[in-house]
Amino acid sequence: MKFRSPTDEPLYVALTTGHTCVISPEGDEIDQMFHREAISRGAVPASVTDEKAPAGTGFDRKQVIADAMSAMLDSGAEDEFTNDGKPDLRKLSGRTGFKVAREEADAIWAEVSAKD
Repeated sequence: MKFRSPTDEPLYVALTTGHTCVISPEGDEIDQMFHREAISRGAVPASVTDEKAPAGTGFDRKQVIADAMSAMLDSGAEDEFTNDGKPDLRKLSGRTGFKVAREEADAIWAEVSAKD
């Protein structure tokens, strides 16, 4: 199936198996093993037309992760955090419904923890 990057920049997809692929804004045919992760990172199937959605609609990955982290803080459950005080990626992924990379989580965590 062919996917394209949602922005003007290439979208890099890496799996825990070590497999990687790059999805260009023009669109690339990618192996089926990448489909789920590509969609979770915002890749758009090439068959989808480029109609502009009204402002403020759609999926905001960063906001979903930040909301999940805030909920983790509010719950007060110590098992949702690692020994160094960062969110446990397994628990965070369970709350968001998609896999979150450590680098992505750390960047958002810096913002969320600064607010509280």
